[in-house]
Amino acid sequence: MIRRLIAGLIVVGLGVGVWALWPRGDSDTTPTTSPTAVVSTTTTTTTTTVVTSTSEVDTTTTSEGSNVVTTVEEAEAILRELWFGWFEGIYNQDEDRIREVVGTQAMLDAARDQFNALTFVAPPSAEAVEIAESEILLSNATCLVVWSRSDASFLETGDLREGVDVIRRTNGSWLLVSSWAHRNDLWEGDCEAELDSLS
Repeated sequence: MIRRLIAGLIVVGLGVGVWALWPRGDSDTTPTTSPTAVVSTTTTTTTTTVVTSTSEVDTTTTSEGSNVVTTVEEAEAILRELWFGWFEGIYNQDEDRIREVVGTQAMLDAARDQFNALTFVAPPSAEAVEIAESEILLSNATCLVVWSRSDASFLETGDLREGVDVIRRTNGSWLLVSSWAHRNDLWEGDCEAELDSLS
């Protein structure tokens, strides 16, 4: 319980770090969200080399009719739509919009903290979330983990954001559950943690 409380406080402090602080440096073992109870999943890992892409892909379909994402183009399209929803919710201060794209209370709280903190130079759009590089670190029917270097041209900041995003599939939708600064951070548990009931 104490670990979860500490992790929650860290989320508030690092909420901007998801995009606005653009974390850099050595590995940090402190998550931006905290895992909760464990549920069982079947894991199939797909590793892909870093690829530059700006292709638009239908985010509701994946290879061979399954939920397993097998290409970086699919992963980028999913990630782009989730970050667009997150920023659109912040821009409009619309918590319902944010709930459509996040699966943890920590991510919802991090978005709330940015309501009057982020500076937008234009309204958010999915096309303005630019992914320079990406790599699938893990992909199975219920969890997708993507490392990426990206930018959002509707934000005032001009630096590329680099990090790992953990995305879970539930009730037919992909949801952003946590973001980490480095590839070797402790994101694995977020693929197995029980998703929060958002308040």
